[in-house]
Amino acid sequence: MEKPESTKGLLLISNSSVVTDFFHKTIIFMVDHDETGAFGITLNKISDSSIREIIKNVPDVPSADNPIWVGGPVDSMFVCVVHKDAEAPEPGVEVIPGVYMGRSYELLMHLIEKDSTYRIYQGYAGWGAGQLEAEFDKFSWVVHQPKEEFLFNTEDSETIWKKALVDKGGIYKYFVEHTKDPMLN
Repeated sequence: MEKPESTKGLLLISNSSVVTDFFHKTIIFMVDHDETGAFGITLNKISDSSIREIIKNVPDVPSADNPIWVGGPVDSMFVCVVHKDAEAPEPGVEVIPGVYMGRSYELLMHLIEKDSTYRIYQGYAGWGAGQLEAEFDKFSWVVHQPKEEFLFNTEDSETIWKKALVDKGGIYKYFVEHTKDPMLN
């Protein structure tokens, strides 16, 4: 299994036969990764919360009932927006060309008003120095290139996870199409 020097800007697809906790059958969009640790946003876990719960003081906001996604098990007070609006005021960090992660209320309101492509996440996935590398040694993750169909997909979590493995191709595609659990080989 691949073990890149940095996963920044890539997707991590969990190996379901190894990862059995929060990260079981997840896809993570990696925002940063260096010698001090790694930070990413889980893409395919929806919460029971809606945008309305974040913007309580604004009663008639379009899309207020859209869901908030679970970005990871770390720090439920952390809220961010992944979006594609380069023209937004202070769009945040450009993680990959054309895709940004920002954290301001003003950014969120701009994205809602412009009906931009975006998703709101609560929490994040984080690893200390060497921790993610150790997980690669245990074959916990498959690395893949990010695509919009995974970043902004609203299908159920297992469907998105399987589509990412099929898109990865090779043995991953074979096991999705020919076994009950594509990571059991």
